[in-house]
Amino acid sequence: LSFIFLACQSVKADMAIGITGAMHMFDVSGTETIRSSSETNDGSHSEEVVVPEFFVETGGDGIMFGLSYIPTREMGSKSRTDSGDQSAGTYKAEAELDNVVQLYVDYSVTEYNGAEIYLKGGLQHATIVTLESLNSGSTYPNQDVFGYTLGIGAKGDLPYANTFYKADLTYTDFQDYKADAQDGNGNNVEASLEDIALKFSVGYKF
Repeated sequence: LSFIFLACQSVKADMAIGITGAMHMFDVSGTETIRSSSETNDGSHSEEVVVPEFFVETGGDGIMFGLSYIPTREMGSKSRTDSGDQSAGTYKAEAELDNVVQLYVDYSVTEYNGAEIYLKGGLQHATIVTLESLNSGSTYPNQDVFGYTLGIGAKGDLPYANTFYKADLTYTDFQDYKADAQDGNGNNVEASLEDIALKFSVGYKF
């Protein structure tokens, strides 16, 4: 990444830094399988959260390469109480994404009403931190996952020296989380995560 920035600087490329406010709409679904009975406990949850994001980017001639970072992105929690069988009890699923890093490319395709319209493609890396409380007694490990991002956005200059705005609508599909219980009882869980985000950014160009 440093090599790319240095190469772009050598050809007088633009560089920028900025901050983003993002509304994330998560869709999470998962299944825990109990080894002793092969019983499955399914669950799904949707959550909306607003988080800050920081970015740096460089490029020119309609192509910008960027790096963004989010310290923590909560995914919410959901509880369920079962009764009447060996799985009776309260199950609380909870997790968050830590240290979310994204490498992305913005490719300009046209202009509309004074704004530059671009397509976005990116690759994200995050750590899923599990915070569950399950009646089965199982706990599950944290896990690193990758995800791909596709989106569309618009950007333009603000009426202040070297400042600009960006607005993005993106979709991210992360790898499925798959893990066995840490207590060695043979239980396992699988979960999938999708994210739709609406972002507004303000940046400064050098």
